[in-house]
Amino acid sequence: MGSSRAAMIVLTSTGLHMRIEPIAPHTFHIRINRTGCFEAPSPLVRLGVVAPSSAPVCWEMKMREEDMDLSTESASLRVDRRSGELSLYGAAGTLLTRQNRPPRSGYETQADPGDAPAGASDDGFDMQFALAAEERIYGLGDQLDTPLMKRGCKIAISFRNGKEVHAPVPLLLSSERWGLLMDTDRRHEFDVGCSSPDVVRIRGNRGELAFYLFAGGGLAELLRKYTELTGPAALLPVWAYGLSFNCNQQATARDMLEDAMKFRREGIPCDMIGLEPAWMDRSFDYDGPINWNPDRFYIPQWLPKGAHTFMGALRAAGFKLTLGLYLRDDSDAGKQLHLPENWYEYLKPFVAQGVLGFNLCTPIPIREMANAPVAADDRSEDAESLPHSTAVSRSIREGFAAQTGLRPMIYTPVGYTGIQKYAAVWSGGRSRSHLSVLGLGLSGIPHMAVDMELHTAAGIHCGFFQPWSKVNSWAYWRHPLLLDQELLLLFKTYARLRYQLLPYIYSAAHVAARTGLPIARAMPLVFPDDPRAVVQQNQYMFGDAFLVAAFTDQVYLPTGDWYDYWTGEKFTGPADISYRVPKHAGGPLFVRAGAIVPMWPDMEYAGQRPAERLELHVYPGGSGEFTLYEDDGVTFGYAHGELAVTSIACREERRVIGVELGPCVGRYPDMPESRIWEVVVHALDKPAAIKVDGKQWRETSGSFKKPSPASWSYDRKAGTLRLLVPDSAERPDSIRLEMSLSRGREVQRTSEQQRPPARSNAGQRTADELEKEIEVALETGNTAKMLSALERWWSVRMAEAGSAEGVREHWLAMNSLFVRGAERKGRTLHEIAGGDPHLRSRLQPTGSAEDAYNSLAQLAARIIEYGKEQGDTYGIIRQATDIIMSEIDRELSLHAIAERLHLNSSYLSRKFKQELGLSFSDYVLEKKMRRAKELLLAGSTVAAAADQTGFKDASYFNRVFRKYWGVTPGEMKS
Repeated sequence: MGSSRAAMIVLTSTGLHMRIEPIAPHTFHIRINRTGCFEAPSPLVRLGVVAPSSAPVCWEMKMREEDMDLSTESASLRVDRRSGELSLYGAAGTLLTRQNRPPRSGYETQADPGDAPAGASDDGFDMQFALAAEERIYGLGDQLDTPLMKRGCKIAISFRNGKEVHAPVPLLLSSERWGLLMDTDRRHEFDVGCSSPDVVRIRGNRGELAFYLFAGGGLAELLRKYTELTGPAALLPVWAYGLSFNCNQQATARDMLEDAMKFRREGIPCDMIGLEPAWMDRSFDYDGPINWNPDRFYIPQWLPKGAHTFMGALRAAGFKLTLGLYLRDDSDAGKQLHLPENWYEYLKPFVAQGVLGFNLCTPIPIREMANAPVAADDRSEDAESLPHSTAVSRSIREGFAAQTGLRPMIYTPVGYTGIQKYAAVWSGGRSRSHLSVLGLGLSGIPHMAVDMELHTAAGIHCGFFQPWSKVNSWAYWRHPLLLDQELLLLFKTYARLRYQLLPYIYSAAHVAARTGLPIARAMPLVFPDDPRAVVQQNQYMFGDAFLVAAFTDQVYLPTGDWYDYWTGEKFTGPADISYRVPKHAGGPLFVRAGAIVPMWPDMEYAGQRPAERLELHVYPGGSGEFTLYEDDGVTFGYAHGELAVTSIACREERRVIGVELGPCVGRYPDMPESRIWEVVVHALDKPAAIKVDGKQWRETSGSFKKPSPASWSYDRKAGTLRLLVPDSAERPDSIRLEMSLSRGREVQRTSEQQRPPARSNAGQRTADELEKEIEVALETGNTAKMLSALERWWSVRMAEAGSAEGVREHWLAMNSLFVRGAERKGRTLHEIAGGDPHLRSRLQPTGSAEDAYNSLAQLAARIIEYGKEQGDTYGIIRQATDIIMSEIDRELSLHAIAERLHLNSSYLSRKFKQELGLSFSDYVLEKKMRRAKELLLAGSTVAAAADQTGFKDASYFNRVFRKYWGVTPGEMKS
């Protein structure tokens, strides 16, 4: 076994010179031409996509008469010395792929003209690999109207192929555990089993044949090896994983500030505000300075920085500003984009003013550019160089880092392989936009977002479950506050959920930057051995825990247990679901059993308040692990070890749920020294006992405003167990939580939505589980679901009853549940029964099991019917919020508003929390504090702000304001 950086040169009997270099134990760099002169560096090294490896690779060569083997510890490459055909083998000697035709680099004059692509010159190339019968091919970037699995497709690595293309990536990943990356910056084409079903053919009109061939395991491991080859993806600043909003291209500074303040006034979390390139005074050509458009964005030249500018106002409200830049046109024949030296100097003044990112865009949309007509005699396509947005992105990233020490947010609609190291990628809307996200995730670009389809519930659902989320007005009027009330409420729900999930998303981003495994993961990446899963294109995993279905109500659940995030129902896979989306949701969302999901408290923008209290949601079922990555969120310190990592695990064995919080390893600047974990376990049964580090904790009522130490609570309706666990950054050992479940029968949840296959384990549920389903059905008005659950509950209870006395006992127990359901609707059970004497008689106990069940079924149906008669819940909440906003200058009480709406106050309180995610008092406080902040920033006195927000005592107003905002009203004014 030898060790060398030298490459092997092989001359075939057909006159091809082959240069083969093992650059990693699993990767070979292969260059083929007819001259034997291999210019250095090769294209991807010259572009900075691949860094030359300085580490030697141990390899061994075996030469035979007809062929030779070049072997490393992880792979071997066999070369036919006559034809130049290659075969790649894995570490165990398994054949992974082989060429079934001699490669060509340069076309001989005597060759059949049909062998060369149209317009090919003497320096074009052509090669092909055999495809196995069941082999699946992924990667190759994003191109309109192509599926995730590329077998059967013809993919042009070009921007002038008549189709909408955002980021063509010449990366091919195979289900047979091998991958290929073309080493060229010229237009070329992949024919993946389209012209001939059993081969993949790669052809180009210019340049030598050069590529990287690598062996690996599954698709996830191949992505990791691609990442090792090209370098890790850029980690975005933590706020970039929140919500981004791009203003209309005609916006002025006032319009932009109004767009921003609408988010704050409505309590919609948002971090990034972007401007189209019309913000500047002239078209930027990278050759000279630019300024703000004086008519739209006036800034006094004698005082261009500070809180008095529109950028200062944005900063005070927690927004980050990004500016649009047009990319230079580099698509003309033979042109290479040569950026002027030190051109970033022209951007420095804007960064100094507070700009935190740049949106690269094209003067006309990609779709229009791709379909632009080309003259019949225009041969420029033959010599087309792929775009160099990578060079622009790299220059901005490096210049910004040198100027500020911070990570910028750079996003571009076009790019080539390697763009992931410097920028995120975005595109305009397309049908089934998630396919762009998943396709680029399978091509080594983990940060892809498609403009949110704002005017549909399904579009909002998909838009918030992308690696980063973007609402783009561009030439339109796409602001969430312009939506109808139902969609606006839905948008708020998803925006708040997105921000709660930021520690989960940011941890997945760390994994993506390190390994190439994207945040949004196509099903073949996660379930490669499930033939049903790999064909699913309308669903994907979002991180380790969430299964998202996009633009469909048909869901396939792989093997294992799954929780419906919206309803709490539990399913067992493999199973097909015909899903009915709840009114408060936009699409199916499931959580894998065993998942651990950290959540931040509600915030309007990332970093608004220290994350010293984290919710930790645990979904029991088997074993699960999660690694929480934390850093300062804005600098490059994480790359130098300024990072805190916490490993968390859960397991369920013999009806004991165990959660282990590992010690926090590592540090970063301004890291909290202590933390409170609010552990939320989604347990279908109330636990019998809780132990923390071996000490038993006691049950309490569940109020966490002033929680008792060493206590826990259980919400039966929500099916959640909660406890607060204090933690310290210096803790050396793990914290261990053990939850012993009750003795209820261990049975699996099913649903009328589920169509389980024969193998599905969908048996009876425990009585407690069924009671919860009955409560949910009563609350949501689902009569069929309620009657189904009630019938099964009665069957379980009658099996235990044993006597007429037992029948009465269970009958009374269910009636007590009905009483609570009636109270939540603001009425007594007798009031709901109304004038129906027959129904009122059903409120008396009976000894007949059949009569008892019939009376329960009639009462339950009447409760649901009564709820529907009372009208839409959201209409009630809207009436209440209208009163609050119109009378914000008065003292507002829950009881007074409930009386005005002729409602029970406890019912209104509960509906408030359910529909808006806030208690009545928290909602009123939030609106008053926001109004007070607006008044103070507009120049109002403290006394006037207090009076106009309903505070008669100015000193009390001062205390409340400081507690809410962290500063006094006077400090806010200054």
